[in-house]
Amino acid sequence: MVQWTLVWAGIGLLTAVCGALLGLVVFPGAVHDKIIENTELRQGTPQFKRWEALPQPLDFKVYIFNVTNPYEVQMGRRPRVVEIGPYVYFQYRQKDNIRFSRDRSKVHFSQQQMYVFDAESSYPLTEHDQLTVLNMHMNSILQIAEDETYDSLRLINVELNRIFGRPDTMFLRTTPKEFLFDGVPFCVNVIGIAKAICKEIEKRNTKTIRVMPDGSMKFSFFNHKNMTDDGVYTVNTGIKDPLQTHMIDSWNGRSTLDRWSNRSQGSSATCNKIQGTDGSGYPPFRAGVQKMTIFSSDICRTVDIKYVEPSSYEGIPSLRYITDTNFLNEIGPEYGNDCYCVNRIPKALVKSNGCLFKGALDLSTCFDAPVVLTLPHMMGADEQYSSLIEGFHPDPEKHQIFVDVEPLTGTPLNGGKRVQFNMFLRRIDSIRLTDRLQTTLFPVLWIEEGISLNEDMVKLIDDSLMKILTLLDIIQWSMIGAGLLLAIVMPIVYFAKRKPRSTSGTVTPSMTTTTSAASIPDNK
Repeated sequence: MVQWTLVWAGIGLLTAVCGALLGLVVFPGAVHDKIIENTELRQGTPQFKRWEALPQPLDFKVYIFNVTNPYEVQMGRRPRVVEIGPYVYFQYRQKDNIRFSRDRSKVHFSQQQMYVFDAESSYPLTEHDQLTVLNMHMNSILQIAEDETYDSLRLINVELNRIFGRPDTMFLRTTPKEFLFDGVPFCVNVIGIAKAICKEIEKRNTKTIRVMPDGSMKFSFFNHKNMTDDGVYTVNTGIKDPLQTHMIDSWNGRSTLDRWSNRSQGSSATCNKIQGTDGSGYPPFRAGVQKMTIFSSDICRTVDIKYVEPSSYEGIPSLRYITDTNFLNEIGPEYGNDCYCVNRIPKALVKSNGCLFKGALDLSTCFDAPVVLTLPHMMGADEQYSSLIEGFHPDPEKHQIFVDVEPLTGTPLNGGKRVQFNMFLRRIDSIRLTDRLQTTLFPVLWIEEGISLNEDMVKLIDDSLMKILTLLDIIQWSMIGAGLLLAIVMPIVYFAKRKPRSTSGTVTPSMTTTTSAASIPDNK
């Protein structure tokens, strides 16, 4: 029995060592290989099917700035706006024209998008609410005409009523359905000079303006994104290098854009470089990765996101990333990215070097229209812009761009791309309607495009990853715990068994001899 205690102690020590080896060597290697297998874009796998068609629609929320004092603004007063929203849409994404490279290390595809209004989530708001918003297409056309030829403006001033339907302010009474997707009509039944001007507008081929069968035109903010794709992507499948999974190799056959230029050195790789992922997925093994990059075709640029803190979503541990300061706050020659200072909006509020003030990005070369990007409610923007509007309530919790990423698989669990679109509203030479306007960076709307994984996807990640990791942890620590317990307790038992027996009640030999001698009778 004593010897068996030592045997069990040895078994316990061996079990503890095996548990430690499993936890430090075997299990991590097996999990690593399984994650690579489940994140590679291999045709026919469940992961590929989820990549090909997102298993749930993205949330697309639109918040529109309703102008409450349009006639006062026309007289030079400070604008007052009220945010109305969200108007919620399901954004469905389906990858088409999928082709693999010969070695399967890259995949080429386009991605169709479709938007469907979600009346339930938008309630009590509806697509037919009456709103007063900046007349974007008229404001844009007038500013472009002023920039190009003075004579064009004089003609437009005469024909303004025919082209734009007798406007009495620079604002438009419309509905979300019309403004966002169906289109605001203009150039309707025009003749003569007005028709010639509308033909010139048509030649610009602006993506937010489309020509109707009767020759009229319609402006809509997002219709060009609906039931269309944004180009052909080539991305890494991760087969050769797992850390390149989802990383964009090219867009429309190119690895650089031609939208941004450096005034002193021509084309700039800093601003035009296409890199990162499209934001729908990231490479695996994100723990310790401090910065990632996303390419957004909507704003024609890459955006850096930085790690800020650990987070969780529905009990799943994650890493939280937000936009880096070089997105909107650090733009200019002092930051080595003055290629973003396109300076294409005449008479805008800009710094002496032509760059916009902090918190704003000129998208003129991306939109082919004088559009300016900020964060919602101009959060973080310079007071040169934000102080000119009444009704802003910036809140980092609601308006910061963020994404929570599961660190092992690189799966986005929760996140939102939140950006605001604005235009400068100002006096335009020869246009009487604008005579009293004060130069203002005017908000139009902001969007939140993102995802919060639904219950089915959370369960899938929980079952396929989190529960397995938990089980492996239980096995590892159970083996270590049980082994150490045996290794500690069995030696104690062993030494307890080896203790000498008690001497109470025994007779020593000397005592026996004495007693025997005393019992011999004395014969003397």
